[in-house]
Amino acid sequence: MRPKTGLVLGSGGLRGLAHVGVLKVLERENIPIDYIAGCSIGALIGALYCSGHSPETILKLAKHLKRRHWLDFVVPKMGLFSGDKVLETTRLLTQQKTFSDLNIPLAIVATEINQGQEVVFNQGDLAKAVRASVSVPGVFVPYQWDDMLLVDGAVVNPTPIDVVRNMGADIVIAVDLAHAGTVFKLTNMFDVIIQSIDIMERQLFKHRQHHCSVLIRPEISHIPPSAFEAVEECAELGEKAAAAAVAEIKQLLAEGC
Repeated sequence: MRPKTGLVLGSGGLRGLAHVGVLKVLERENIPIDYIAGCSIGALIGALYCSGHSPETILKLAKHLKRRHWLDFVVPKMGLFSGDKVLETTRLLTQQKTFSDLNIPLAIVATEINQGQEVVFNQGDLAKAVRASVSVPGVFVPYQWDDMLLVDGAVVNPTPIDVVRNMGADIVIAVDLAHAGTVFKLTNMFDVIIQSIDIMERQLFKHRQHHCSVLIRPEISHIPPSAFEAVEECAELGEKAAAAAVAEIKQLLAEGC
């Protein structure tokens, strides 16, 4: 019996389109994916992929869906955007699926902000879980789900390696987008917030990366997290980083560990 492979798709703003390039390479190389755990943008990409969208289709959606499909300004109180558009668009793209309808088992990480606790979603309404996980503090209004007030999973677990391990993965491939820092000029509030979270993420990840079998780190430090125009470049950089890791992944699969 071959070992089970888990893929972790970390947070990182729109630079998370690098995940699409990683998925493209794994498919091309016939590397099996048995489980996926996602956080923030990784949760959205994971939901689309597990719902049946190919990497190529996800990239086309990213290129053709405009800001208005995702962002809806509100009078600032708990965030700049209500998040209703994210929920609506995600529900449309995932065809209103629940976790049990997915082709690949998926777990999505969010943060309950009142208690400061991690919440892992793996059943029920998929779009609601994505809406919760992408709720960058200060950018999106936190998502109220029953008695929970939920924000971006990156606050507690930006690259949820332990989550995919708990799903049953023997080999864990993690895509980390927070490692590189930034070499671009900060020009807007969204980039400032994401960059601040990235700094926090790097500290959190130091204590968890040794639980990962293969670490993929696309070189995206020059791309702002809010760069809608860099979709293709992010995907290409993800593809390049994943291609460099293929031999290591295949060796682990061959060794059965």
